[in-house]
Amino acid sequence: MASPVTPTARQPLSDQRVKTLMKEALRGKASRLTCADAVIASGLPDPEATRALTLLLKDYRSHLSVTDSGELLYQFDPTFARRDALTWRERGALLGAGLWKAFSFLFKITIVATLVGYFALFVGMMVAMVFARSNSSDDDDGGFGLDGLLWFWGWDTAGTLGHRRARLAPRGPRTPFYKRVFAFVFGPPQAPPDPLAQEKQLVAFIRAQRGRIAAVDLVRLMGWSFPRAEQETTRLMAHYGGEPEVTDEGVIVYTFKELRKTAQGDGDGDAPARWAWQRAAKAPPLTGNPAGTNALIGFFNGFNMLAPMLIVPAFELRFRVSLAEYKLWLFGFPLAFSSVFFAIPGARWLKARWDARRRRHHEDRHQLLRRIFTGGGKRSRAELAPTPALGAILDGELVTLGGDVAAEPDEQGQVCYIFPRIEQELAAVTRARLAAAAAEREAGAVVFSSAE
Repeated sequence: MASPVTPTARQPLSDQRVKTLMKEALRGKASRLTCADAVIASGLPDPEATRALTLLLKDYRSHLSVTDSGELLYQFDPTFARRDALTWRERGALLGAGLWKAFSFLFKITIVATLVGYFALFVGMMVAMVFARSNSSDDDDGGFGLDGLLWFWGWDTAGTLGHRRARLAPRGPRTPFYKRVFAFVFGPPQAPPDPLAQEKQLVAFIRAQRGRIAAVDLVRLMGWSFPRAEQETTRLMAHYGGEPEVTDEGVIVYTFKELRKTAQGDGDGDAPARWAWQRAAKAPPLTGNPAGTNALIGFFNGFNMLAPMLIVPAFELRFRVSLAEYKLWLFGFPLAFSSVFFAIPGARWLKARWDARRRRHHEDRHQLLRRIFTGGGKRSRAELAPTPALGAILDGELVTLGGDVAAEPDEQGQVCYIFPRIEQELAAVTRARLAAAAAEREAGAVVFSSAE
């Protein structure tokens, strides 16, 4: 009879297996736990438990803390929400963006179809003008004509349909007019954002800081609160091979030695970082068109909106005809289309004002951070928040920015504030950077190259 397999005789478990076992053992537990707590909860040996905790930190929302004795404490979301999981608000935003994209596409088709209809009208007018001008020899200047129609669609006819226009035409490519119409309604086209732009900024910052960062660095770099910065430093550690090191003061310094290795010989630790208050967000243009172009487009659409109420009744009265059977196409459609044509840029204008208010709030918050990080020690409210906007932000986010109310006021009896966490973490991470070995940057000697 075969003897039972003892725990010491089993094969090492895979990463996926230890992660699954640890996740099931900790599900529903929101409290902090040590590595020993995780070992007892899961039954995994210490090395596998440590590996499982590191893997869970990478994939799920979590926090790292440290005790005064230097012990690391892990805390996971009790439901084990993934870091890349979308909130209901984010899902709604994605759904709204998809619906808006579909509506924009269909409405642009409607705009084009409307322009084609006017194109046919203009051709009819042009034919009438040709007959009217057949008895005149001076026909070099008049009318909108085919040249104007083709220009409306963005086709360059200079040099073929008019030498005078060729001399007056501006050099360089011109935006077709129909694209300017689209920009009037939906705004100018924007280049798709780089989905990894923020990640590039963070890893470049880590290398520039000699591979050592603390949560306080992300607070001043990105303008985040300490809870958000703690989550991101934990994620960066799991994604880029970082290791937490606990200083004697109990500060967690995240070390990324592998990110320092380079074959380019560039120095690190010397590149100045651009903090959150040094990067101002710019407002995107509302249309990107010249004011005259917007006025012309608005005039055309306003004319289309008024024509069913003014021109069509006059036409019926003049020729003693009834166009009631075409009421939908001569009244309903133009009115609805022109109203939506104006309503969309109007709504975008209101949103732009709302976005401007949000930008001002972020700028005020960043200016408060600048004042916090510029000085040190105990500071009065007037020094930190000289405006009501800064004062409101200070009151609402004092704790999440690592601050507290000082025990005693200043000499004038004003309330003072201290930021011990910021000062402690900055001092600890600075010492860690100074102690970082330059040899960490060396990739090693080349022993083989396919170029040779």
